Amino acid sequence: MQYKRIVLNEPHASVEGLYDCHLSFWNIDERFINDIVLKWTDWHTDYLFHGFLNENVRTVRFPYSRFIVDAERLWDDPLERHGQGIVYKQFGGYTRTVPEESEKLLLNLWHWHQQKLRDNLCEGALLLDCHSFPREMSDVDICIGYNEDWSKPHKETIEFAVNLFEDSGYKVGINNPYSNSETPDCPFRYKSMMLEVNKGAYMEGASLRLKHKNGYKKSIRDLVTRLISEL
Repeated sequence: MQYKRIVLNEPHASVEGLYDCHLSFWNIDERFINDIVLKWTDWHTDYLFHGFLNENVRTVRFPYSRFIVDAERLWDDPLERHGQGIVYKQFGGYTRTVPEESEKLLLNLWHWHQQKLRDNLCEGALLLDCHSFPREMSDVDICIGYNEDWSKPHKETIEFAVNLFEDSGYKVGINNPYSNSETPDCPFRYKSMMLEVNKGAYMEGASLRLKHKNGYKKSIRDLVTRLISEL
């Protein structure tokens, strides 16, 4: 099944803004950087997902850290009660106090990202939600997620993605360890699929360095490139 356009959504790939006093409002110390920011940032997704260049493949990358604004949270997200809505107030034992006027400005960044997605999507497109996750979260290498609604990808798309990675020796989880996929409101129908890559499958140890070799397996980047080119 081929799609008219693929839109790569990268909401958690940046670390910008953390030291900007007008955006951050975190008490940043060494632990915050090492145990939280380094762990939960989607490192190298701009490398993993950008192997196939085509005018029908577009990228919407949020320019700030998820700890400034989580551009993928829902409006009135259930995680708001835990301090982890669009503008995080609690995370990993840290508390963030954001002035009301500043929070309004931060929420505008969420609206900006959602509008960028809408501007790039079209009828018959596939939104590919691009993420990575910490190696200790699961022994799954590749997580494929989707919603059980109008945005669920075609069966052939899901099967192709699963087989592509499993045939190369990677363990695939369906809506495990994460589920669902981004679906900004649009006046037309499109499909949405999340692709979460275990950091252990493409990064060396606890460092941020990319693996040069992964045993007998094909590289994640090569497989993602094939997936996007086929779709």
